[in-house]
Amino acid sequence: QRRGVAWLGAMRRHGLGACLADDMGLGKTPTMIAVLLAGRRPAGADDPPAGAGPALVVCPTSVVGNWQRELARFAPDVPVRRYHGGGRHLERLAADEVVLVTYGVVRRDRAVLAEVGWGLVVADEVQHAKNPLSRTARCLRAIPAPSRIALTGTPVENRLTELWSILDWTTPGPLR
Repeated sequence: QRRGVAWLGAMRRHGLGACLADDMGLGKTPTMIAVLLAGRRPAGADDPPAGAGPALVVCPTSVVGNWQRELARFAPDVPVRRYHGGGRHLERLAADEVVLVTYGVVRRDRAVLAEVGWGLVVADEVQHAKNPLSRTARCLRAIPAPSRIALTGTPVENRLTELWSILDWTTPGPLR
């Protein structure tokens, strides 16, 4: 996990996205929370770190609660918002806030989410966007951010184009 945090941090500092493809149960969520914390502005710092701004975590509905619990456990001072359900809104979004959203809501609210100046977008279980032509992948690509990190235990299930789709989302351009 320490090597993962260091590597992901270096990728962000160089303006590159990344895919953390550890097996299930090896701690991708706590690793990502450590990356989020490492990217925060230190107390008393004048200049915001690269990729400063709220973080958007896109994940399946089944793991939204897990993200919320893990953030409360490992980063209790970080404000967390579930952008899900009928009363969802992004009003008064704090610069250090983490917003949890499902892939379904990304498809429905792509335009609203694309208007926010996200510092980081994390796609957990990114195999949900493995087909580059799918609506999910296109909507995920429409959300701009200087830093994008994909999390998955299965970066390739059937075809190598699935990995291409993930890496093209994390760092758009070089693979085209």
